[in-house]
Amino acid sequence: MRYNVSMAIIPTADEVNTFHLNSDKDASTQALHHTLGLGANQASPGNHSHNGKDSARIKFSDIEGGWMNIDGGLPNTVYTPIPHLDGGGI
Repeated sequence: MRYNVSMAIIPTADEVNTFHLNSDKDASTQALHHTLGLGANQASPGNHSHNGKDSARIKFSDIEGGWMNIDGGLPNTVYTPIPHLDGGGI
């Protein structure tokens, strides 16, 4: 370790690498570090599609009352509310 003029500890490149190798990566949803993937404690990549293959599948019934992209994700995307569907119980 080195010190700068204010006596702050400056870790070496090897020490920083060791910190990262021993981080809390994917340890929980509250972890400071996450890898990309399908695991419960992982982050989703930007190109995920919720098709059940590259990310968790989301069915229309899972998002009732939420918002839906209606134009395919264009730069000026339009979202519309998903209506609550009443099955007409007896």
